[in-house]
Amino acid sequence: MLAYYKERPEIVRLVPETCRRVLDVGCGSGIVGSAIKRQRPGIEVRGIEPVAEAAAEARAVLDDVYEGYAGDDLPAGWPAPDCLVFADTLEHMPEPWSVLAGMTHRLPPGTVVIVSLPNVMHHAVLADLWKGRWDYRDEGVLDRTHLRFFTRMTAVELIESAGLTVESLDRVANYPGPGLVKHILRMLTWPARAWERRRGTPRRGRSILDPFTLQYLFRARTPDAPG
Repeated sequence: MLAYYKERPEIVRLVPETCRRVLDVGCGSGIVGSAIKRQRPGIEVRGIEPVAEAAAEARAVLDDVYEGYAGDDLPAGWPAPDCLVFADTLEHMPEPWSVLAGMTHRLPPGTVVIVSLPNVMHHAVLADLWKGRWDYRDEGVLDRTHLRFFTRMTAVELIESAGLTVESLDRVANYPGPGLVKHILRMLTWPARAWERRRGTPRRGRSILDPFTLQYLFRARTPDAPG
C-alpha cells in the first residue's frame, strides 16, 4: 500500500446517504473508497487513478478503476455517478478549473460533488513566508507535487466557476505549538468557531480561523434540470 494515501473519515461523512454510485477522482490505492463501501453497504465506488501501482491496489477493493487521468473518457460500461469525490487531488493538476468544469458539465442534474483542498493561508505557510521562505516538502500544504494553491475564497471561486452550487463548507482545524498553546488558541478562537457552527463557514471575507485551517471541505451540487 502506498503510504501517502490515507483514510479520510471527514470525506466519507460528506457522502449523502442517498448516493449509490460514487466516482473517486484520484482514488490512490482505494482507501477512501473502501471506507465509503464499508460504511454504506450496497454503494458502488469506482475510481480514476493515473499511478499504475496505486490503481492496481484500488482495483482490489473498489468496484472498478480506470487507470488514467481526470477528464479522460471513462469506460463505456460505467454508470453515471451520483457523487463525485476530489479528495485533495485538484491541487495536483495543471488546470483544475478546466478539469472540474469539464467533468461536472457531463454529470446528471443534482449530482453531488465533494472537494477537499489544502489551505495556503495555513499558519505554517504564513510563518515561513514571514521568514522569507517558501520550501516544498514531502507532504502537507506545500507538498512538492502540488501545482496549484488555494485560499478559502479562491477555492469557492474554483468550484463555482465549474457551474456548481456550494451547499456546505467546513474546515479541518490545525493549531500550532505544544498542547497548552493549542488549548489557548482554541479557547481564543472559540467565539468564531461557535458562530460558524450556527451560521456556517462563510464563502468570502476574512476570518480569524483561516490561519488555523489545514484543509477546506466542500459539498456542492450540479444544477437541477430546468422546469
